[in-house]
Amino acid sequence: MDIRSEAGSLRNELGRELGVTPKIRMGGPGQLDVVVDGKVVFSKKTAKRMPQPGEVVRLVRRPAP
Repeated sequence: MDIRSEAGSLRNELGRELGVTPKIRMGGPGQLDVVVDGKVVFSKKTAKRMPQPGEVVRLVRRPAP
């Protein structure tokens, strides 16, 4: 699956699970960052992989320390 398809799947998952309408912006080649309230909650570059299904939803729902 290409990054655009995976980003679309992630957008749909976030909309369905969190009731939000996320904006997907493509950056450099293969770049994908999920930013919530100005903070990066997942970075493909840092993780060196795409998020697993449900992973970003869990990260967003996790209470702040």
